[in-house]
Amino acid sequence: MEEELDDFQQRLESHLPSLTKSQQRIASYLLANHDEAAFLSAADMAKRLDLSEATMARFAQSIGYDDFRELRRCLQGLFRARATPASRLQHKLSELASSQGHVLTKVLAMEVQYLSEASQRVDLADFDRAVDILLGGQRVFVFASGPSGILTDLATWRLRRLGIPTIAMTESGRHLLEKLVLLQPEDAVLAAGFQHLTPEMLTVLDHAHATGCRSILLTDTLGPALRARADVTLAARRGPVSTFHSLTVPMSVLNALILAVAMARPDESLDALNRLQKLRATSGLDISG
Repeated sequence: MEEELDDFQQRLESHLPSLTKSQQRIASYLLANHDEAAFLSAADMAKRLDLSEATMARFAQSIGYDDFRELRRCLQGLFRARATPASRLQHKLSELASSQGHVLTKVLAMEVQYLSEASQRVDLADFDRAVDILLGGQRVFVFASGPSGILTDLATWRLRRLGIPTIAMTESGRHLLEKLVLLQPEDAVLAAGFQHLTPEMLTVLDHAHATGCRSILLTDTLGPALRARADVTLAARRGPVSTFHSLTVPMSVLNALILAVAMARPDESLDALNRLQKLRATSGLDISG
């Protein structure tokens, strides 16, 4: 039976007095960041805390696990238990019901908070590198699946309007491969994925790397697991894992990327939009109603 979050937190707190200072740092980190830690290897977590992998192993044993791998499996079990759609919605509804004010006001305040946090999390140098990748691509292949597919639609629609050949990839399974096989070394890949590490995401990033394409990953908790597979990783957290998720932050980061691309090539972007407008005027297809 998988460990519950309360049990895990109690386990850490009960062992805290007997841990070394280094191990207490690990415990404190896990108490505050157990969702993110579920996707970190012992080496990644050790580097983040400026400790050794041996210290990570000793810590896991000190709090009752056989080794670090067992601790990580526990963290991933906690993550899965809190990340189901029903549990997230239930958590958000309880949160909204327990506080005063209109639901619209509270949800808008939530979105503002997420955006404020994003301004501190997105590395500006990485953002600029992502813009360079989009500008350098002969074509841009955009991948996202499930509810995040709306990000693919947005990016594809707006980049095409700027005159950039863009191919949307929202298919799953082998149907995805029919577009993925079109990748050339001069192309760029923009992929968005959140929480769940899907075979499709791995295939897109690995094939881009094998082809020689540069890639951008827009994600929340998957950064540590996929960082080595993408040329640039942009943080776009959608809120706590245990609650109802918002696409406001990923969409805002995506909008910023598109506008940055337009700013870098204003003449080409405006020319593409003007050509579209002329075609609308002469085609007879742009009729409202």
